[in-house]
Amino acid sequence: MKNRQLKLGNFLFKFRSFTPLPLILMVFVFFKPVDLGEKNIIINLIGLLISLLGESIRVAAVGYSFSGTSGRESYLKADNLNTTGIYSVARNPLYIGNFFIFSGLLVLFANILALLIFALFLLMQYYFIILAEEDFLKKEYGAAYESYCRQVGRIFPTFKNYKKNRDAFNFKKVVFKENDSLFNLLVMYLLLLLYKEKTFSAGIGSPVYYIIPGIFLVISYIIIKIFKRGCGAPNL
Repeated sequence: MKNRQLKLGNFLFKFRSFTPLPLILMVFVFFKPVDLGEKNIIINLIGLLISLLGESIRVAAVGYSFSGTSGRESYLKADNLNTTGIYSVARNPLYIGNFFIFSGLLVLFANILALLIFALFLLMQYYFIILAEEDFLKKEYGAAYESYCRQVGRIFPTFKNYKKNRDAFNFKKVVFKENDSLFNLLVMYLLLLLYKEKTFSAGIGSPVYYIIPGIFLVISYIIIKIFKRGCGAPNL
């Protein structure tokens, strides 16, 4: 049973960037955004803030993480063991951040059932991924990791064992590694706003409000990618 769970966790880890896509498609096909009238603006703002909270958690984790960790590889890798800063509050801040990012976007959709289904999927996926990661880290770091696990919870934060970050915040690492996450978040946010307006108003009143931010995001994304390649895609 455990071996099957670990195999599933490793599989989900490998494709973790793509596994939410079928669920996102399902939401658009089988669910409709809920029109809350004058409260739509408030819901839009709340959803964005929740997603940005999730991205902020990711930024804190990536910016202070050690070299060779918190990456986007399709295989389990940990050149160091992160145990300070946000990692001394919860063991899996990146997945917590992802949960808030997706939840914020579903709050924008304002469909409770869609939010619950997507949240349940994320929880199940991260459960198996975390099992696989823990198995890998126990083999890699042994007693040091097991001691860390006894002090810090998997998901629910606790500040009683907080340890100050050892290194300074690495802004360059954040720009290179979180470019995709922030770009996807903001593009999805724009698309959801566009979809909601088309659904509620049977048309788009001012397309320029979506086109200009969209162009800015694409240009910024491309510039960062070019700059990253020019720097030789450093191993951060």
